[in-house]
Amino acid sequence: MKPTMIEVSVIIASYNNSKYIGRAIRSCLKQTLNREKFEVIVVDDASTDNSRDIIGVYSVVPVFLEKNGGVANASNVGIKKALGKYIIRVDSDDYINENTLLFLSEILNWNPDVGFVYADHLRVDKEERVTERVVINTLDLLLRHGAGIMFRKQYLEAVGLYKEELRNAEDFDLIKRYINNFNGYHLKVPLYRYRIHDTNMTKDEEGRKQWEAKADENRE
Repeated sequence: MKPTMIEVSVIIASYNNSKYIGRAIRSCLKQTLNREKFEVIVVDDASTDNSRDIIGVYSVVPVFLEKNGGVANASNVGIKKALGKYIIRVDSDDYINENTLLFLSEILNWNPDVGFVYADHLRVDKEERVTERVVINTLDLLLRHGAGIMFRKQYLEAVGLYKEELRNAEDFDLIKRYINNFNGYHLKVPLYRYRIHDTNMTKDEEGRKQWEAKADENRE
């Protein structure tokens, strides 16, 4: 049997997002990194729309959960299944530049002191028109959107993965724990495409703040 060459595992956790999930998957599959070096794991969190049919069209590692457990749980399922030494999460309504996996993994390959690497975002509208570049140059900006960050899998495991009791702000909590132990690197290139639409979870600012406060309380 040919030994695995997988270096990067992309995790897409999705719930009832049939409108955008295909675009997210295609962007992750169409990468300049050698196809043998990465896998795309799509964890469907018990969707009730036609997401399963769409996911089944693509050459990905599909995981269909029987019960909805939230994005933290679905992400952990994907991470535990991952074969790569690096993990990157892509939200199911977003997509990435074709060089994302190559650029981010090379930084980790050549810099053993770097525990995670992240790039800037482009905000796009429903028609994928760029509306804004978001330069992730502050801790607050980094904490507000944890997708698109490439972590070392062994370090994610060391900090305990995502806290599954958090239904929102799970990225905020994980990154806070992670950066207390491992250094990050900011690649000043907009590789991640963050789609703004009517049902973005992060548009619920007040709700997210409450979950962030809950996450902070749990660490104290």
